[in-house]
Amino acid sequence: MDKQNFKEQFFSQIYEENIEKIYRFILFKTNSEPLAQDLTAETFSRLWAQSSKGIEIKNPSGFLYKTIRNLLVDHYRFRERGAISLDDMDFMKDENQEVEEAAIKNDDLNKVKVALTSLNDSYRQAISLYYIEQESISDVAKSLGKSEGATRVLLHRGIKKLKRHLEA
Repeated sequence: MDKQNFKEQFFSQIYEENIEKIYRFILFKTNSEPLAQDLTAETFSRLWAQSSKGIEIKNPSGFLYKTIRNLLVDHYRFRERGAISLDDMDFMKDENQEVEEAAIKNDDLNKVKVALTSLNDSYRQAISLYYIEQESISDVAKSLGKSEGATRVLLHRGIKKLKRHLEA
């Protein structure tokens, strides 16, 4: 197998393993499908660019999340300077969009985000890793430096508190 073919297979494998997690993570952070799609594409483009240059990426998942964080910082920094997204302009909106459904979905998502901020950091991290990024219990436990049993308890208690906050 030649070097280029190996790079393509490596990239394809990383892409398939991470595309949904990366997209969901960005969507959760931005609450904008078009922006999440753009940032996801840019994230994988940067991975491809680095691997094409022959730079070895030992932890592709870590590289992707670091790239996302940097892209989000850049996005919000640029937005604070007064840049206007074309997606936010009225004349560009799709007439067929179900406005009411989108508003309800957006409102529900905002309620969950507010409720998540009311939780302590360990509950919030565990819930984000397990439910949003869809990591396994063992991966969440490793990330938090806890046993799998303690992680399950943390998730259970965190969801219970989140539910109480949402019902209040």
